[in-house]
Amino acid sequence: MKKAFRILGIILAVLILLVIAACFFAPKIARGYIEEHSKELIGRKMEIGNISFNPFRFTVTIDDFVLYENDDVTRFAAFHQFFVNADPSCLFVGDICLSELKIDSPYARVIQNGEVFNFTDMLEFLAARDSSQTDSLEAAAMDSSAVDSLANSQMDSTKIAQDSATAPGASQVNALPFGISIKKIAILSGNVIYVDQTVNSDIEIKDFSVKVPEVYFSNKNTSAGVKLEFASGGSLGVSADYNMQKGNFALNVKLSDFAIGAVKPYLESALNFQDLSGKVSVDISVSGNVDDVLASAVNGTVSVDDVVLTESSGKTLGVDHIGVGIAEANLNENRFVIDSVLVRGAFAHFDMNKNSNNLQVLLTPKKAAPADSNAAQDFQVKAKDDSTKTEKATPAAEPKKTEAAKPLDALLKQLSFSDTKFTLNDNTIPGGFSYTVSGISVDAANVAFEKQTTVRVRATLPHGGSVKVSAKIKPSDLNSLQANIDVKNVSMKDFSKYSEHYTGYPLVAGSLGLASDNVIQNNEIDSRHNIDIYNLTVGDKPDNAKPEYSVPMKVALYILKDKDGKIEFDIPIKGNLNDPEFSYGKIIWQTVRNLLVKVALSPAKFLFGSSTPSEFEIDVAANDFTSEQYGIAKKWTEILAQKPGASMTILQNFDPKKQLESFALKMEKLAFYKATNGKENLTPVERKAALEAEEDDAFKQFVASWQRPSDEALIAQINALAEERNAKLLKALQAQTGVTAKNLQVRSATAAERSNTGKKSVFRMAVELP
Repeated sequence: MKKAFRILGIILAVLILLVIAACFFAPKIARGYIEEHSKELIGRKMEIGNISFNPFRFTVTIDDFVLYENDDVTRFAAFHQFFVNADPSCLFVGDICLSELKIDSPYARVIQNGEVFNFTDMLEFLAARDSSQTDSLEAAAMDSSAVDSLANSQMDSTKIAQDSATAPGASQVNALPFGISIKKIAILSGNVIYVDQTVNSDIEIKDFSVKVPEVYFSNKNTSAGVKLEFASGGSLGVSADYNMQKGNFALNVKLSDFAIGAVKPYLESALNFQDLSGKVSVDISVSGNVDDVLASAVNGTVSVDDVVLTESSGKTLGVDHIGVGIAEANLNENRFVIDSVLVRGAFAHFDMNKNSNNLQVLLTPKKAAPADSNAAQDFQVKAKDDSTKTEKATPAAEPKKTEAAKPLDALLKQLSFSDTKFTLNDNTIPGGFSYTVSGISVDAANVAFEKQTTVRVRATLPHGGSVKVSAKIKPSDLNSLQANIDVKNVSMKDFSKYSEHYTGYPLVAGSLGLASDNVIQNNEIDSRHNIDIYNLTVGDKPDNAKPEYSVPMKVALYILKDKDGKIEFDIPIKGNLNDPEFSYGKIIWQTVRNLLVKVALSPAKFLFGSSTPSEFEIDVAANDFTSEQYGIAKKWTEILAQKPGASMTILQNFDPKKQLESFALKMEKLAFYKATNGKENLTPVERKAALEAEEDDAFKQFVASWQRPSDEALIAQINALAEERNAKLLKALQAQTGVTAKNLQVRSATAAERSNTGKKSVFRMAVELP
């Protein structure tokens, strides 16, 4: 017996030594084989520092693994150590357990160029090898009995799967015949680099870690956690609980201070800008069941801070803080509840240029830059010609019947904008115009998609001005709303550039108030505007001014002002907002312009009513005025008493050459009357009778024998009668209240002033300011 035990002991010792030797040498043999045949296995070069197996602790360790790019020099993927520890005790209860799984310092660099990656060649290599092996197996398995056996096996397995899937309470994840658990999963000090050559993007995740306490492939919850640090700034933390059998899950994603600049290369394909900076933070929780993901409960917060977009011009747009609080988001019920949307410190500008504006420039992407041929360690890929590919046509599937979409149920509990600033820069007019509205605030509560809500807006204008807006609006019907606008203390001097451009006159003083009520129903607008202007003062028009409109601003404003220096008028606006000819601002400006022109050209009618014209016709052959003409002129002079410091010019305007024939006929009638009645001088009654006499045969015989004066002599008579009328009118008007020798002038128009005069002969009044 002793000899038998001794022999058995020797055998066991030898076996143990053989096992130990196998455990020691087998990993080395495997390492050598893998390194030597790596290109045959996966098409790439691999290096492994060491492989070790501990049979007593049931651990496997792989050290210093490197998988190279296809150039055999550049690292594609690597890790410092892979360690796994199995728990053999679980085998006695029919489970598979790993008590620890760890990857230390993993590294990967993924390069993309269009639809091709730097690992595409590996995938193609593996696909080609698998296809070759599959063809060999199919050729060797053409025996009909084997085929029948395989078909029957597939049918049985299909039936079992269908029965399992249709069983009551069946889950999408079928129960395994044994339990699997992996404990202490850890990825330490990871480093991943992603390069997108199409947009020249380079994103690096450094020092990231993944820690999962335990994963169960059974009716137990799995908890996992991921922590990533981005090289460009910020971190990402993900924690999850998941029950694989029941399908219940809970997920929390926490992104902290992620640098927005990392997405700059992607935005450059759609936008034209210089730089982008800022941070994004997200804290979102999602819970539900994988069988009905759309019914999951979602809540959390999203915030964006310190965002600055630098345009190609060097100017910036941005916001200090945007915060969104999500109370509920249920895609299945189409229900969304937002606790708040808070915007603070936003700043923007709108630059109007002759052919474009800054938004058009921003939204016009830059031309794609050619890819660097040396980029990404000489990684080069060629797109495959789709024209060489042939795909089998697949019959179109019948459209599935879908349930009618549920109506949107959305609620925003609080909307708030604060400390917002906006600048308008109009470079379309000479000298440019810039206007900044600051302190803009917007507040609304309980904004619902199908309910009317009240939105209040406040803003501060330069030099003490203010704006208040109260609007009632329904988000589902933006074509209808009610809005009340109250603008106070607007400094008119700030808009001098517009006044110079359109009228030629600079604005030097004045303040404006505007009250506006607007009702929009189905895009039809009906609004009323009350404009109140105080002490509006214009400067002198420069001699080289070339205004877009000829508006006598000084005269009009002088007449419009009351004794306290105020101007008030209303502007009604009606129209269809969809009409391309409709322009809100254009209507207001046109109304104001028409008012100014009307006042300047017809001051008498504006001051004294429609019964008092600003001009009256005269007969160039008359040497005096009618009572009506004297009455109109006397009415004009009342303005001199109402507007101290003003002066008036009454201009007699006619063209002697155009009046020549008419004047000659009247001289013939006067001469015929004198000759017929033996008169040397005519009384006013006789003069009237002579001019109104019929042109009978006797008159025509007289004209035939009458010696007509020369045209020069007739024109001289016309001018002499004009001077006589001027003198008589001036004498009559100087007797009126407020009229002095300094503030009233009656004269004939100069040749330049009557250049566009027709056949009319008129006396016209004009008011001059001090």
